Amino acid sequence: MAMLLDDRPETEYLDGRRYPKVSPKRVHACVQFALATAIDRCARRRGLVGTEWRFRLGAVDGTNTSFVPDVAYVSYDRLRPLSDEEADEPPFAPDIAAEVRSPSQRLDLLARKIARYLATGATIVLDVDPMKRTITAQTVRERRTYEADARFAHPALPWLDFEVAELFADIEIPR
Repeated sequence: MAMLLDDRPETEYLDGRRYPKVSPKRVHACVQFALATAIDRCARRRGLVGTEWRFRLGAVDGTNTSFVPDVAYVSYDRLRPLSDEEADEPPFAPDIAAEVRSPSQRLDLLARKIARYLATGATIVLDVDPMKRTITAQTVRERRTYEADARFAHPALPWLDFEVAELFADIEIPR
């Protein structure tokens, strides 16, 4: 019996309009893993870190909007009141939503997603650009860009502190 693999991209919704997730490749996957690892290490059991975890932001603002951030963190304080089923697709934005750019990333859509994450409860949104090797952190109050030679530290989440370079350490294949 042959197995049919379904590798269609995940679909996100913004105001009811469908947007396929950008198909990640090696660099995207490596940076996504490194970021999830860094956030998990810094969180020290304060909450859950996940990749490709769906959030139903429309439950907050009454729209048909749901996103699947590349990396998400939600504190246990926010997860505890939810049932297991609700926690599978939380009805709010994660505390940390991170999007890792791909070469085909639509920047207009990314900007709208960042704004919607912040409007529906995200504390901080991380826009990670592997090509430039930067992280741009946005909160409702400010936007800061961290270069590869910097240390990521932000007052919105004082416990989140790591070297930016660690996210990009494994994207070059040793030859």
